[in-house]
Amino acid sequence: MPDVAFDFAPAYRAEGWGAGIAWRAYALETEADEDTDWTGIEEPTGMILAYMIGDDRTFVFDPSDLVPIADDDYCTECGQIGCTADGRSDS
Repeated sequence: MPDVAFDFAPAYRAEGWGAGIAWRAYALETEADEDTDWTGIEEPTGMILAYMIGDDRTFVFDPSDLVPIADDDYCTECGQIGCTADGRSDS
């Protein structure tokens, strides 16, 4: 079982997806093992589940591919890094 300590608080930029969209990591990926049918427990895979801010589809990432970004670096409405349409500013 992989031991993954991950900070789910910040938004992230995902390696391999360009620098223009922010991601929200929300859970560790898990998978069933031979005992899951009777224990109900699934084991962590070491990967992170995340979605693009402004979307709801889940993607799976290696934790090393997620780079934290500052809260004011992205739009909370559309998820674009650098967009200020949500009314926040860095000043």
